Amino acid sequence: MALSNPVADVPFNITRLSHVVLTSRDLDATRHFYESGLGLEVTEHSAEHLFLRAIEEGAHHSLRFDKVARDGPGEVRAIGYRMFSDDDLRRAFDWLSARGDAPTWVDRPFQGLTLRVVDAVGVPVEFTATMPGPENRMRHFHTHAGGKLVFLDHVQIATHDVQKAYDWYIDLGFRLTEYTANDGTDELWGVWLKRKNNTQDVVYSNGAGPRLHHLAYHTPEIANVIHGADVMASLGLAETMDRAPGRHGIGNAFFVYYRDPDGHRVETFTSHYNVIDKDHPPTRWDLSDTRRSQIWGFPAPKKWFYEASEFEGAAVIPPTLDAPPVTLEDFLANS
Repeated sequence: MALSNPVADVPFNITRLSHVVLTSRDLDATRHFYESGLGLEVTEHSAEHLFLRAIEEGAHHSLRFDKVARDGPGEVRAIGYRMFSDDDLRRAFDWLSARGDAPTWVDRPFQGLTLRVVDAVGVPVEFTATMPGPENRMRHFHTHAGGKLVFLDHVQIATHDVQKAYDWYIDLGFRLTEYTANDGTDELWGVWLKRKNNTQDVVYSNGAGPRLHHLAYHTPEIANVIHGADVMASLGLAETMDRAPGRHGIGNAFFVYYRDPDGHRVETFTSHYNVIDKDHPPTRWDLSDTRRSQIWGFPAPKKWFYEASEFEGAAVIPPTLDAPPVTLEDFLANS
């Protein structure tokens, strides 16, 4: 393992995670789950697409669903990030081209100039600097519903090679805030990487991949996370809860996880912390320390570690690191 110093002189400015593009077999069912249940705002719904965003988001969307006719679980089409300006996008195109990453310009609905590239572990990534949308609902308090989600915060992706993913994103100016390493070794099992002011925009964890483990929306209060769960239950969606409320050691987040109608996992959470200063050191966790996943001591169930959404057209590669995490089933069997 090699932990690199943050790269401060990248010639372009990636500001944050922007959006996620997923597939859905039934846009009406997807809308009910995210709008009526979780409380996201629908900004566009056509026969082919559904666009949603959270309360504080001024961009047109942070979540896009494309309708597909095929059976089976939903897939992922792109992970999107924002850059500060179109000039940053152009400089990124030249920089990525020079090192052989083969970026392309693409057209995306409701987005301005958009750059697409595949990262080092097979994840399709797109960057944009503009996504004009209507006025957000921040001060329209009567519209705050469900879990009162305020912004898309991060994604977690399973990958066959965490070190390779880490090296690629560090070169783009991302910073490491926390990480999990195999016990007694320097082998990276998971890395928490950020551009904005908190602990993560993207997490890469060891596993068959690339596959999207989850996307996560932030809400300001623990009470909102619990109220969101109550709303889901009152709508008959209690069975969509994938992992019961708890608090991560990593990031300090209080969470609930759900699975949407196409099997995509979504987290609603609150209370991680700021990472801004250059001398803020990354926090290491050993893989066997169950507090990293659940600080109250109960690890996640096996399905939480091993089930995830595949990226459309990307081959799923087994992990190079043989380091299975401690699951709830393991914990109970040994207790």
